[in-house]
Amino acid sequence: MVAILAGGALLTWQAYRYFKDARQKTTFVSNVSHELKTPLTSIRMYAELLSEGRVPSEDKQNRYLGVIVAESQRLARLVDNVLDFSRLEQGRKSYRSENLDLSDFLSEAIASQQPRINAAGIKVHYHVPESALFVRADRDALRQVLLNLIDNALKYAADGKELVFEFRKHRSAVEMTVGDRGSGIPAEHREKIIDKFHRIDDSLTAQQPGSGLGLSIARRLLRDMGGNLYWRPRKGGGSCFIVELPLATDD
Repeated sequence: MVAILAGGALLTWQAYRYFKDARQKTTFVSNVSHELKTPLTSIRMYAELLSEGRVPSEDKQNRYLGVIVAESQRLARLVDNVLDFSRLEQGRKSYRSENLDLSDFLSEAIASQQPRINAAGIKVHYHVPESALFVRADRDALRQVLLNLIDNALKYAADGKELVFEFRKHRSAVEMTVGDRGSGIPAEHREKIIDKFHRIDDSLTAQQPGSGLGLSIARRLLRDMGGNLYWRPRKGGGSCFIVELPLATDD
């Protein structure tokens, strides 16, 4: 009787786990499809208006072109995340580590997102160390990590109007803290916020669409490079994401 009950409980738990995974994947596919369709619709609409010559004003033309560029970049970020997720899940992601100046690399990532940052009205503060901080990382993977963190802040913490980057050097690692003044993370979501597919609001009518992959991919990339990604509440309100990377080697 005990064996039967234990077996029944195990089968029930496995069925619930499979059902939960299937539901998460279905929601993920729906969200990704929705997020792909939205920028594609905007790009097509504005491109058609411009190609048909229905926008005589030069200011409007420039504004429409700006929308097309911004939506194309949004589309590229989503595709990059989905492709990275696929490679990571299949164990096909390859890395080419090199010594990189973290502060310079961060400046480049911020510069690439400056139009979006300005449009959101966010002030960026980062305190560059007196001496260069070299870390050991893959260039493309680190760029993806930084872009995902910036994108996450722009989506969910823009109301705080502040984004702060701080550096701390340890004996064998460098910590970079990304702090915002958003609404923070509800207590029931804090343990899962970096898990794949997890979103605080995963409905198609969510104010900020997303795939629930950005933070999960960032953590996986960092762990593969010998680092990690953590979350903690920021003193005074908001969130802090801590990026940990190994210090550069002497070669």
